[in-house]
Amino acid sequence: MVFFCGNPSPLHFLQVKTDCHLLYTHAPKISKKRFKPSFRTPLMNSKAILFALLLFSAAFSFTIESYYTDAEVQPNGDLRVKETITFNLEEVYNEGYRSIRPADYGSLSNLVVHSVTVNGQPVNHYSQEYDGKAEIVWTETFAGENRVELDYALKNRVEIWDDYAKVCFEHYGANWAVPAKTFRSTTAMPEASRGKTMHFEVYSSKKGEAYIEDLSVVIEMDNVPSGNYIGGCYLFAKDAVNTTNAVDGSAFAILREEREIYGSESIVSPADAFPCAPCICPVFLVLLTVAGYMYTRLPQFQKLPESILPPSKEPPAAVSAILRNFYDDKEILASTLLGLISKGAIDIMELEKKGYTGQEIKRERTILFLKKTIKKLKPYEKTLIDIIFDEGRKKEVDLDALAEDFKQIKSKGAASKTIIPRKMDLFKKQVKEEVKKKGLGDYIYKGRNKQQTFFGVLVFFIFMGGCFFLAMLPEAIDFIFYLLEMQDYLYAGTILISGIGSILAVSAAAYFFFQPEIPKGKETEFAQWDGFSRAVKASSLNEEPPASALIWGEILAYATALGLAGKVKKHLSELDDLVAKKVEKLDSVRTSSYIFYSSAWGVRNLSKYGNRSGNVRSSGFSGGSSGGWSSGGGGFSGGGFSGGGGFR
Repeated sequence: MVFFCGNPSPLHFLQVKTDCHLLYTHAPKISKKRFKPSFRTPLMNSKAILFALLLFSAAFSFTIESYYTDAEVQPNGDLRVKETITFNLEEVYNEGYRSIRPADYGSLSNLVVHSVTVNGQPVNHYSQEYDGKAEIVWTETFAGENRVELDYALKNRVEIWDDYAKVCFEHYGANWAVPAKTFRSTTAMPEASRGKTMHFEVYSSKKGEAYIEDLSVVIEMDNVPSGNYIGGCYLFAKDAVNTTNAVDGSAFAILREEREIYGSESIVSPADAFPCAPCICPVFLVLLTVAGYMYTRLPQFQKLPESILPPSKEPPAAVSAILRNFYDDKEILASTLLGLISKGAIDIMELEKKGYTGQEIKRERTILFLKKTIKKLKPYEKTLIDIIFDEGRKKEVDLDALAEDFKQIKSKGAASKTIIPRKMDLFKKQVKEEVKKKGLGDYIYKGRNKQQTFFGVLVFFIFMGGCFFLAMLPEAIDFIFYLLEMQDYLYAGTILISGIGSILAVSAAAYFFFQPEIPKGKETEFAQWDGFSRAVKASSLNEEPPASALIWGEILAYATALGLAGKVKKHLSELDDLVAKKVEKLDSVRTSSYIFYSSAWGVRNLSKYGNRSGNVRSSGFSGGSSGGWSSGGGGFSGGGFSGGGGFR
């Protein structure tokens, strides 16, 4: 017997018949009585096989070159479908048809065919129910290429569940008898679902590619085998459609259960939009370890009782160096001024606005009077008097007017003509010398290095880490809600605890790192000034105006040096304009702004394009969306209940 592929011709039949005859005539002589049916059986079987092959060849004398389907969920709950199928026919048929499974239309009245074209030309068509399925039939076909375009609607297909709107649709039926070389489907959700959570599941035995593109789910597959169906279920915001087709229950709970049963392979997950989720816990543990290590490095000293009285007569800068390992020039200048007032070298008078009383008096003018010269003044104190009173040429100074004069200095040349640059440099130098005399110079250097490191890291986190954090925050929140929806409370709790714990660990590590080092040989003084600092923080010193320096004396001066007298700092903030290098710093700020802008823009690109490694091209949904690929479930079963099509 000879088997052949393709369309049989008369020569094929003749060859088979001849071969069978030769096979019989050359067979050995055998008793006819014993094997009486043997002559008829091979010939009858051959005819049956030839007939089956002839039917098989005639039935499948077409191919599917490409199969494209675009479905769009309408705001009223309908599903508008446009399909473009390119066939290659070996002969002309009476009609072609596209069958739709019963679950996709319910009743024939829900199938509305808008148009059917073949090779761009409208053709006669009708719809009917046949063998339990709906059919869209067109009555014109051509030998060769047939580009069939179907435009139809399935009415009232969207279901409103308790949590989501849901629509399921079979994009490609299992009853196509021939494979499709190329398949692509697009299912678009309503515009009202933009920015909200969407879940989808693709159902197919053969796996292709699926991804989100804006508001659409795209499915692609090459060489779709015959008998393979491709279906999809889509869950989106229930307020995105207006339909009365309501169903009780949770659509997502059913989807989640089916994913577990059929072993869904994740395509899109909130973890894709928030890829750093798995590393949050390890990062937290590392930061916690670092914070623990920094805690073990904290200086140990004996805490003395709180005392509002200064324990010694140290220069304010030296006190700040002992307690904080650094001093602020602005605070030391204000503290020195208050010390001069306390010593009686300068008198201060505040002219108050009428109508204000008590602690919240709004000052109008602050007048300083040079009372007398005290011989025991330190060099930096004398220099400050020269700065304020123009080297003794003035006996009375309006502090506000003085500040306004300094603000009028707009250029480097104008500033150099005043005594301010020279005197300020001298003041800072003399303060530094006082600190070195106390053996605290090295600790000031270490403290300033710590400050520079701290502020450098702070700037990095603000301009880079901050941008990245804010960009990822919405995806992180969506991911947490997704885990809660999936009832994965352990993972959600781990991420929340690790995230919050990381912030606290970083804060703790920074706090421990910034703690001052106790100068050797100054342990007792450190403990005494620590008691003073704690006493000042617990008092009402922060609410005392500068004039109270006459009452509080050195207490207020030292509190100012330690940065604890907020009210003094506010009143004397005008002295910031005494900094001689103000003009030079303006230009450096401009240059730094360019660097900061470039860094921030680079992080912006990273958060926009680097937050996915999967196939989501440009998702219009929230980061809590998910998608999977299952070989079963979703109400898709193939067989006689599946759609398909063909020619007859």
